[in-house]
This record gives sequence, C-alpha cells and structure tokens, in this order.
Amino acid sequence: MSPITEVEGRRITLRNLDKVIHPATGTTKGELLHYLASTADVLLGHLHGRPLAFLRYPDGPDGQKFFTKNPPPGTPSWVTTAEVTRHKGETARQVLIQDLPSLMWAANLVVELHTPMWRIDQGVGSADRLVLDLDPGPPATIVDCRVVAVWLRERLRADGLTAYAKTSGSKGLHLLVPLEPTPSRQATAYARRLALEAANAMPDLVIRKMTRSLRPGKVYVDFSQNAAAKTTAAPYTPRALPEPAVSAPVTWEEVEECGDPSALTFLIDDIPARLDRHGDLLAPLLDPAQARPLPTGSGGGGGGDDGGAVDEDEAADEGEAADEDAADGEGAANDESAADR
Repeated sequence: MSPITEVEGRRITLRNLDKVIHPATGTTKGELLHYLASTADVLLGHLHGRPLAFLRYPDGPDGQKFFTKNPPPGTPSWVTTAEVTRHKGETARQVLIQDLPSLMWAANLVVELHTPMWRIDQGVGSADRLVLDLDPGPPATIVDCRVVAVWLRERLRADGLTAYAKTSGSKGLHLLVPLEPTPSRQATAYARRLALEAANAMPDLVIRKMTRSLRPGKVYVDFSQNAAAKTTAAPYTPRALPEPAVSAPVTWEEVEECGDPSALTFLIDDIPARLDRHGDLLAPLLDPAQARPLPTGSGGGGGGDDGGAVDEDEAADEGEAADEDAADGEGAANDESAADR
C-alpha cells in the first residue's frame, strides 16, 4: 500500500519511494523528494508565479522521458493552474508550483522543473529575467564556457546589467539577469545581439547558431530561451541524468577559477552545505530593486513588439528559435537540445 503523507494540510500519496532513479549513485525517489523538501525555501521563490513545463523521467534517465506543459492526469484540484497563451493565440492550462504541497506532489512524479522568464501576474511574455545558455559542444566543456561567461558578464555590465550564474546541471552554464518587465521579444532580440557580439569577439570559441555540425569544440550561446514560449531548467532542479546533478547557482569566483568540469558539478547532496555557506546566490533575481531596464535601442528586430527590418542572419535565427519553440511542446524533451536546458 502506498504511503499517504500530509503536507501543510494536503494529503499526498507517495509511491515507489525505494525505487532507484539515478543509477550511478543509487539515489532513490524518496531521496529526491527529501532533497526538494529541504530546498523548498529557496526553490519555491524561483518557481512562484511561473507556469511550469515538466520533463518527467519516472524510470530514471535511461527510461522513457517526456516533456509536458499540460497538467498531468490526476492533478489535484488544490494545485494552482493558469490559462497561458501559446502558439498562434491558442491557450491551455499549465501548473504553477506555489507552495510546499504542490512541490511534493510534483516531485512524486519525478520531474525536472522548467520555467519561463516571465511570471503570470505580470502577463504572458513580460520578461523579468534574461537568460543566456552557454552550451559546450564536445570536446569543449564547462571550462570553455567560463571564458564566454566572463566576457558576457562584462558586456552586460557595460549596459548597466548584472549577471548571475548557475550550472545547467548538465554540461554548461546559464547566465541570468534581473530585468524591469520587458516584452520577451525585445529581450530575445537583445540576447541575440549579445550572442552575435560574443561570436565576433571569440570566433574560435563561440558560435551563435544551433547547427549541430558547427558545434564540436565550441560554445553555443543560446539566446532563444528568452522567447515567451520557451522554458529553462529552474534553479535547484535535479536533472534527468545518471547522477542526481542539480542546476546549481555558483559564485563568479567559482566560475573564473574552474579548471576541471568536476569543479562545477553539484549533486543533490552538495546543495544543503552550499546553501548554508552562500545562501541563495540567485536571491537578487527575486528583488525588484535589483531589476534594470534593457539599454535604450536594444529591442530592435523584426515585427511584433520591436518593429524594424530583419536582416538575413536574424531571420535565420528567428527560424531556428521558432523551430525550437515548436519542439518545446508535448513529448519533445527526448531530444538532446531540449534535455540540456
């Protein structure tokens, strides 16, 4: 018989707590739930108000994985959902994790948690964060990403913006910037320009196109996750990998001093001590006083919010981002690009 636990007055049926989910470490489902409960104080702040996409991996990283934005069958009535505009004006409901019971319910499904760069209370596509995803193509590693990350940090600083770093939990780094509410299309256009500048400044290391054949040994600066329809692995979420790796906030000193990928690999057992030592390194993202506007004139691009013409390279980038948006729907996270966000 599956145990039933009560969390803040909500009854949740927990199943298969002894099931091994991460085979490399023997980590069980029960240990994953314990980790998420112990980090809930910081994790919930980064989930609050953000419609979630789930990458579910109930049989571990080697079993079936599937990506869903729709509330899973059997979602309790007390789990908050919201109507969200998707492609071509269509709407659908998505889950919001607003409290500990909802987090434990989601954790029982065995999921990665992916969030957009906007909150539902500010309006769909009104970004309060900018993200740049640095994805190394083997044999490049996160060690190569650090060079790009520091360059982008300084470039953002020149525009009056402050970047905070976290590991993707997979291969690369994510840079996050607190913004005053900004149309997602403008944030995407600005991030695209930064990716182009980085590629021009470091052509032997950086590419800005996702074409797989171009990526070996280079770092792809993915700007497209700023699109309103896109999501990125949330801070502190476990990832669907053989080890229970976490998308972990890191200090800039750790980034700059990284000489081996293992130095920026953190598992669920590492996070409590890091929280004791550093607190939430991404707490400034939750403070409206830290938000800054995009620089004047940075929101150019084609159509929509931005107006103006689209050059050939930007049109190609828009097409790639649109293709990836389409893949960001039901069942798509089995492909490498979706799983690595």
